[in-house]
Amino acid sequence: MPIKVLNQPADIDVDVDHKAAVGETVSPSGPVHDRRLSRADVPEEWEAPIFEAENFIIEGPASVEIVDRTGQQIQMDAVAAALDRYLESTREPGIISTRHDDVPVGVPVWEWTSDDGTRYETDVSGDEFTLVANLGNETTKSKLARLRCLNGDYGGYSVTVYSNQEHRRPDGTRVTIDCDLHAVTLGSEELVMNPAADFDVVDFKHGGVLEAAICRRLQRRRSIAGSIEQQLRD
Repeated sequence: MPIKVLNQPADIDVDVDHKAAVGETVSPSGPVHDRRLSRADVPEEWEAPIFEAENFIIEGPASVEIVDRTGQQIQMDAVAAALDRYLESTREPGIISTRHDDVPVGVPVWEWTSDDGTRYETDVSGDEFTLVANLGNETTKSKLARLRCLNGDYGGYSVTVYSNQEHRRPDGTRVTIDCDLHAVTLGSEELVMNPAADFDVVDFKHGGVLEAAICRRLQRRRSIAGSIEQQLRD
């Protein structure tokens, strides 16, 4: 079975003797391209949260009961019923991924309390699903996720479900009434199907840097909070 390399084009045209390559250890014949994220690649004030912080917490609405860009609406009762498996399953755990790659970069958590006593909770309330997630730092992909959350490249959640039961409205909207929740992915505005599903970095144990990061994120958000923040600064 071939190995898929995530950051390598699948159709790259390389002159390779495939028979000779099978099972052989090959010494580099040219320069080695190091794609690991190094401290030199990030602003100095972000080194600690990206490379050293044991926890990196994000929180915000992962889904709101509106019709998304694909004409899909997920009822929040269906999401609420799927939450236990998503957070607690040992054989089929839900994941936090990026850009719909379905490669884990973190885990969903039920709740998080910061050092100042602020409590964040994964919950379905009314027409909104709020998600707390803890991003890792053990792989390059997870470190990049932390970086992109800090610089604003990633600011929205996109939820992946399997629709077990749905019905269609007269206007064509597909309404999911029972689902399995498999993944919540992080991405840019272009990848987020629900424009109201945006998150903030809320904790990584590094004080003033966190406050500055939240201010940057709020300015970019298309939300009431972001609008108010911008008005206060203008």
